[in-house]
Amino acid sequence: MFTVEFGLFPLVAIVVGALLTLVFFSVVRLKCSARWAMGFIFAAMLTVTVCSLVSPVRWVEFDTPVEVVVEPEETMLSPVKVVEAENGVASPMLKLKAKAPVTNHRQVRPLFHDASQLFGWLWLAGVVLMLSSMVWQCSRLFLMKRRQERMGDVDGIGLYATGGTDAYSFGRSVFIPRMFDDEMRRFMLLHELQHVRHGHFFWLCSLQVLLAFNWYNPFCWLLFREMRLQQELQVDGDVIRQGIDRTAYQYSLLRASLQSGSPVWILSAFGRKPITQRVAFMNRELNMRSNVRRSILSSVLALGVLSLAVFVSCQTNEKEKEHPLMGWWKMDFTKNADSDTELYPFGKQIAFYNYDTFLTITYRARNGMSLAFTFSAEETRLQGDTLVDALGDPMRYEFVDDDTFQNLWHRQPYQNAMPKGPEIIDQWSRIPVDDELLELFGCLRKADHTDGGKFDGVWLSLTNTVSPTDPDKDDGRREYLLVSDSLFLSLNYHRQEPKAFRAAGSGYSGVLKEFGEYLQFGDMAPVVYSMPDAGHLVVRDATNEHATQHVFQRIDMPTDLKRMFMAPFTHEHFQLQ
Repeated sequence: MFTVEFGLFPLVAIVVGALLTLVFFSVVRLKCSARWAMGFIFAAMLTVTVCSLVSPVRWVEFDTPVEVVVEPEETMLSPVKVVEAENGVASPMLKLKAKAPVTNHRQVRPLFHDASQLFGWLWLAGVVLMLSSMVWQCSRLFLMKRRQERMGDVDGIGLYATGGTDAYSFGRSVFIPRMFDDEMRRFMLLHELQHVRHGHFFWLCSLQVLLAFNWYNPFCWLLFREMRLQQELQVDGDVIRQGIDRTAYQYSLLRASLQSGSPVWILSAFGRKPITQRVAFMNRELNMRSNVRRSILSSVLALGVLSLAVFVSCQTNEKEKEHPLMGWWKMDFTKNADSDTELYPFGKQIAFYNYDTFLTITYRARNGMSLAFTFSAEETRLQGDTLVDALGDPMRYEFVDDDTFQNLWHRQPYQNAMPKGPEIIDQWSRIPVDDELLELFGCLRKADHTDGGKFDGVWLSLTNTVSPTDPDKDDGRREYLLVSDSLFLSLNYHRQEPKAFRAAGSGYSGVLKEFGEYLQFGDMAPVVYSMPDAGHLVVRDATNEHATQHVFQRIDMPTDLKRMFMAPFTHEHFQLQ
């Protein structure tokens, strides 16, 4: 499946501009009629502009299961041994078994990690500057018009006498200097009238708008210059065909070219250079058959360049097909598939769908960043036009309307649901993004990319994870503590499928406060903490010195958690580092 993506693609535009310019100079320039050359230039500029702002995208549909590699989490500590200190307070003694020294978890970014965004702002500034220059040029022309003496009309075209040295035209106005003799002024008038009748001023304005969007592209500047030359060639041919003396006309062009030029780009002027090429083109007899052949050849080559650009873009811009349920949803109700009785959830249940991950959380109340919830998460992939779950089974769902859908699922023995039947129907409605939840998940998603704060990072509980009697026992349960800045998330996690991503558990989030030797996690009672080293944290109940001590080890963010915390974010909200 193919579609288009809007953005800024300067490299593609420069390459396409270079190839089209090569076709123009090798096949069209001074070998085809000026009319065809002008059409080719305008089409080329329009094509380059489209290529710079729009790129074709090939959606890739993955029909094979996505392999998720979950690295085993090695235990770096031996079982906690509590020793009695001289003051009678129990303190832990930790024995490290790390294969590598513990290092701070810092996020390292390249110096120009926002280079694309910087170029985007520079491009926009250039566009504004170019369009402002065009407005300035038009304003200057109309100001010049107001200062000149109107001599009359020629076929509805205003004729003005100017005291300068340049003959020029724009819009529906022609300006002829007084200083030249009658024959020279006649040639100038015939020339400029043809510019007006062909609408060359408006073509130049349109082309300069396109040039503004491609100001960084040197080939567009070259094509713009060539357009001005081709306009002069077209008008020269029209004047010669009126039966005037060719030699006298060419001599008048040479005289006018020795005068000073105007800084206005969108101006059609009598004596524009290069005179040599204009004279040579006037003296050349174009073969009509050759002109047709070259026109067809240039069209074929231009279409070949465009096809090549589309093909290359589709190869380099492969993108996974968008998940049809992507976004944020709230459960409206659930019911048994064999019943019409709608049951409403006790709390608020929110679901997040991303490209290959589904996450749902359920909670009853929240106070800012303080949130206690249960969750379930699993892999959901798109195979063709079918959504499949972690086991490869198709998901049965249908849209009630654009913002509401229902899904039918089989209840498993380990799954809790309010309806008691084997088949359950849930209805979900689309909701706007919750900024506080987005901030919460965003901070915790970055917990393993911190600036080296004392508590920042991902911590694995060894107390509840490792069994002192059977260290090899692993039932897929983990307890994590994630800290980013002042936010924390305590997560009880259970991976339910060893070969596929499907997990469930509960979590509690809030603000982490430190005062003295105490820590307070959200609204919970303060705990005493100690850090034997930068990679280990030990906490216990501050009110009971004989309470169980919990030992946490700093680790890298596990793959499962990365997938979970990616689910609430689309590419508009978050991009994985």
